[in-house]
Amino acid sequence: MAKVAGENLLGELALRVKMPLTRTLDSLIYALVRVFFALIGVLPRFLAYPVCEGLAVLVFLLDARHRRIGMINLSIAFPDRDEYWKKRILRQSFQQLGNHVVELSRLHRLTPEKVMRRVWYEKERGLENYLKARRNHQAVLFLTAHISAWELLPVAHALYGHPLSFVVRPLDNPFLDRWVTRLRTLSGNQVIAKQGSVRQILKVLREGGDVGFLLDQNSQEKEGVYVPLFGHPASTNSSVAALSLKTSIPIVVGFIFPGHRRGHYIIRFYPPIEVVSSGDSQKDIRETMTLVNRQIEEVIREYPHCWLWGHRRFQTQSDGSDPYRQGD
Repeated sequence: MAKVAGENLLGELALRVKMPLTRTLDSLIYALVRVFFALIGVLPRFLAYPVCEGLAVLVFLLDARHRRIGMINLSIAFPDRDEYWKKRILRQSFQQLGNHVVELSRLHRLTPEKVMRRVWYEKERGLENYLKARRNHQAVLFLTAHISAWELLPVAHALYGHPLSFVVRPLDNPFLDRWVTRLRTLSGNQVIAKQGSVRQILKVLREGGDVGFLLDQNSQEKEGVYVPLFGHPASTNSSVAALSLKTSIPIVVGFIFPGHRRGHYIIRFYPPIEVVSSGDSQKDIRETMTLVNRQIEEVIREYPHCWLWGHRRFQTQSDGSDPYRQGD
């Protein structure tokens, strides 16, 4: 008993020491990030882009782990392409993250006028598809992916007059999380924490508000369905399809991607997906998410340098295999 009590006391003391250290480290990281973004934010764009692209290339050269994951993903998605092409695309995807940093550094200064000069809806696959889904003031389930400047997409859409709530996993650093949440909500959007979010999502939808999701990452088997992506089974979060089936609210899949000039972007919305119940809910959900993945794949094939290739997208497999395991 004395030994157990002593171990418990030591554990509690260690925890009390660890918490202030963690908080101090979090606050230091937050301060460094804020200073970095402030410096990038005051640079003129013609300097900010090459600076951030250069830093992104440096990360690309130093980060062997994510280079390896990215090359495996590119081999799965584009098996017919040679190594040179894959390495070039992967390097460009890091550079795109550098451009994303520039856009993030300016989110707090965006106005409707500035957005209209730099962000447009794609002709024939743009705002009209979103408005079609919103007919009769109906809510929309909005889905996007980690493509190009994805944080700019909901902000620009809100500044065009269409705010939404979107579901996110809070950052581990509470200081950074509060700051990022402020940035995300300055344009009228709202943030819903992912954990225990169903009740809040349903409330927003009942009130006629749109709800957005980022659903292009690997999902645990219990949370998703296996549907094709680049011809391979990908465990895909099925929550949007299940919500649509439950509420009869349409799904709109949309993306932002670079325009012809650096710092200019195009928003694409695909026609709304109406999930019709066949009586077999699992079949309906699989068919819906198959269509969603098809639209995600279409955009990635069109703009391969804009996707986040460093994520283990195909890690969860029904047979227990893991394409990323070898060599770890």
